[in-house]
Amino acid sequence: MPVTSQPTDQPMGLVIPDEPALERLFRAQYSALLAEAKTKLPGAEVAAPRVVSKAFHLAWNDRARFRTQEELAVFLRSAIQHGAVRELSRRAGLHRADHAIAGTSDTGETPITHHDIVEMTLDEAWDRLKHTLHGGAPEAFRQRASAARHEAAEHMAALGKERSWKPLLIFGGLALVGVLALVLIMDRQSADVGIRGALAASNARTHETGYGQFVRITLDDSTIVTLAPQSKLTVPRDFNISLRAVGVEGAANFEVSQVQETPFQVRAGAAAILAHGTTFTVRRFPGDPAVIVHAREGKIELRVANARRELNAGMSYSVTDSGAVRVPSGEELNEASNWVDGNITIAGRTLRYVLPELRRWFGLDIKVVDNVLLERTVFVRAPIGSQREAINSVEKSAGLKFTYVGENMTFTDTISSRPAGRR
Repeated sequence: MPVTSQPTDQPMGLVIPDEPALERLFRAQYSALLAEAKTKLPGAEVAAPRVVSKAFHLAWNDRARFRTQEELAVFLRSAIQHGAVRELSRRAGLHRADHAIAGTSDTGETPITHHDIVEMTLDEAWDRLKHTLHGGAPEAFRQRASAARHEAAEHMAALGKERSWKPLLIFGGLALVGVLALVLIMDRQSADVGIRGALAASNARTHETGYGQFVRITLDDSTIVTLAPQSKLTVPRDFNISLRAVGVEGAANFEVSQVQETPFQVRAGAAAILAHGTTFTVRRFPGDPAVIVHAREGKIELRVANARRELNAGMSYSVTDSGAVRVPSGEELNEASNWVDGNITIAGRTLRYVLPELRRWFGLDIKVVDNVLLERTVFVRAPIGSQREAINSVEKSAGLKFTYVGENMTFTDTISSRPAGRR
């Protein structure tokens, strides 16, 4: 079928610069996306072609944003998820209404049945989408839709004459509650997919810090982020436009002052932290066994899988990658959050653990001459920026001495007879 191109004022370099490009993408990806849509429409697979076509229609309307195939793929998957949610909720309402009506009948009539529908071919699907782009639909589709609406209207009118509507209203209300709950759950899952895709997209902005470096960042929604050393903040391109979420690797403190309908959201490990106007700290460095979240002011919401927990000021939680949630110990919390107040606190850790932390927070690259010393227990408490006090803490708590061997900073033992691992 010949394709009529339409003028476009879009700049060069777009994934969908014109209608022929849209058709090529549609034909190349239709089968795979149709299969994906069917998996999201259990019992309603026949609606998959319409859901896929709608996703491409939305992509066409927003085509100026797509400059990579990855961006388009993330958008289409998210649109298909949203479309499937809407379709399932619509069908659930109709299905329960049908059963409610049938249940009130004392005439022996059988419940409403639906005709089987033959799935559209690829050519039919594109033909429908093309006509939709131009403000209409093929005559065959319009006639089919009109006949279906007419049949449904007659059927419902006949039922209204024969049956009591009071039980229907009761069942309908209960069905509506169930449908709304289903929509809420699936919308949340769809939003989660969209956020993960946006954070993983190649066009997301990143802010990264090095050893001993602290950075203060003001986001587009006026949220202030203090990024700790060796940390990374990922900000989607559409932050504060279509979503309001960021990702964190390392440690960061967030001051969320602007209250919006959409809450500010931080993703770290298996945790999602939602906040309106509040301040909170998140820590999860590579190698950490869990994310630690601490509410400093106001109130935040912690989501792990489908579970929610509310944190008021002063409360904290630890979340592992498997989704296990617990209250962190005082030592864990101090290590995760005291840096915001200007102090680094590390209690009862081995020197093996502490040496990388000294490099992270103070820029100190210190070695040991005897590896047995790595098992010594260490306590550190020092103001940020004070290398001398950090070193003194290690020396006093572990019986070590700071010195230089050549050009290398080292710790040596001051009590060679003391067994490793004891203070």
